Parts: sequence; C-alpha cells; structure tokens
Amino acid sequence: MAVSEVKICNLALRKLGARLIESLSDSSQEAVTCNLFYDQVRDAVLREHPWNFAASRIRLAKLADNPAFGFVHQYQLPSDCLHLRQLNSPDDEFVVEGDKILTDRDGASAVYTMKVTNPVLFDPSFVMAFAARLAAEMADDITGSTTKAREMWTLYLNAMQSARLADSAEGREDNIPSDPWLEARGIHGMDSPVWRA
Repeated sequence: MAVSEVKICNLALRKLGARLIESLSDSSQEAVTCNLFYDQVRDAVLREHPWNFAASRIRLAKLADNPAFGFVHQYQLPSDCLHLRQLNSPDDEFVVEGDKILTDRDGASAVYTMKVTNPVLFDPSFVMAFAARLAAEMADDITGSTTKAREMWTLYLNAMQSARLADSAEGREDNIPSDPWLEARGIHGMDSPVWRA
C-alpha cells in the first residue's frame, strides 16, 4: 500500500494503542488530533535533518534593495524553503531574516530543504521517524499519559538516529558548481564539484 497521510497517522496511533482512522475527515478524537498536529510535525521533522529526498537547488533571486548593514547583498528566500542548508560554498556566511537571505556572496545559489507534502515522496526512514514524532506530540491528547509521551519521544530520537545513518549513506553534499556566465565576467569562487552520489 502506498504511503498516505492516513497511513502515517495510523502508524502513530498504533504506537499509542489508539483506535485507527479511516479518514482525516473523521469526527473521532483521533482524526481531529491528527489533523491538528500533522502539518506542523511533518515540517519540524523535515527541518531536523538534511533529508536527501527533500533537497532542492536553486539560483537565488537577488533583491534590488541591499541590507542596511552587515552584508552586501540580499536574496529572496524560496517560498517552499523550510531550512537553508548552504549557499554556493559551505564557507559562505549568510543569515535568514524573515523571507530574505543576507550574504556577501554575489550571484548566490542555495541548497535547501523544501517543504515536501506528498507522502509518496517520503523516504521510508523519514516515515518511521515522522510517525514516532507524531505519536510523541499526540500522546498527551490521545492517551493522557506523560509516560507514554516520554516513551514516544525516546522512540522518535532512536528513529531519527537510524534515519540519519541511512540517509547519509546515500551521498554527500558538496559545493554548487561554477556558473560560466559569472566566471566570464570575472566573478569566481563557484568552482566546486557537484553532488556525487
């Protein structure tokens, strides 16, 4: 069976020993609680680790206005960005302020964690970690037991450790490659290799 929002919720509910749901539109306490927590927990777990399935690369849109101080340039943060991992090089300094990226890098590109909402795209290790975190967040509402909540948090931390090991074995993140157009104009510093799996 393909991964779905309901399946992930039921994995979490099963860990809590609660009734399973058939739909997120159910009127049951379990479905209402799943609806309350699902999106926020998904995004939180996506931010916790640089998941390969959620990686995206983009050449950033430079904004006309420069920062008042501290940095030379500012760029628009991608609308689907949950966590900015790096700019062209791991050495590039930057800060995220609101929906803007401030940096001294001209012609900046970025690697970031995007907001993935389609469960079919989730890595199996992410699904297990997500379900454990969802169970931890819902435990008090569903079971009324702080002991169960602590148990689920431990399960989540263990699931994340396993997921990190599995995910990191699939490749490593290197610098973003050169842009010939910029190099032809004498703007260097983007001559690093691409990702290699």
